[in-house]
Amino acid sequence: MLKPVILLNAISCVVFGLILVLWSEAASQLLGDPPRLFLQILGWGLLANAGLLVATAIQSHPARGSIMIFVVGDAAWVIGTVALLTLGIWITTSAGVAWSVYVAAFVGLCGWLQWRYAPG
Repeated sequence: MLKPVILLNAISCVVFGLILVLWSEAASQLLGDPPRLFLQILGWGLLANAGLLVATAIQSHPARGSIMIFVVGDAAWVIGTVALLTLGIWITTSAGVAWSVYVAAFVGLCGWLQWRYAPG
């Protein structure tokens, strides 16, 4: 069960990474008012993370520590989203709030499942 979750997480990182890199202006308008450069940097980070996720998923026995790095990253995404929403920073449109909640819920689920099925 771990490998499919890691790969699903990687796919989501590629999709959202490409959106943030290629369509940062549209993403910024959807969300509210985050800086485009920040979104582009975040997008590149998601693309790099996707590569690391795939590299981990293809290992026959990934180390628990490797999986926990992704769990911590997913938790940080959820906490960061909650903080931005609570403070009313950058995510200020109704559509932006809705998308951010959906994405954070998905990321949180990926993190929990990776933690749940991590070896050892």
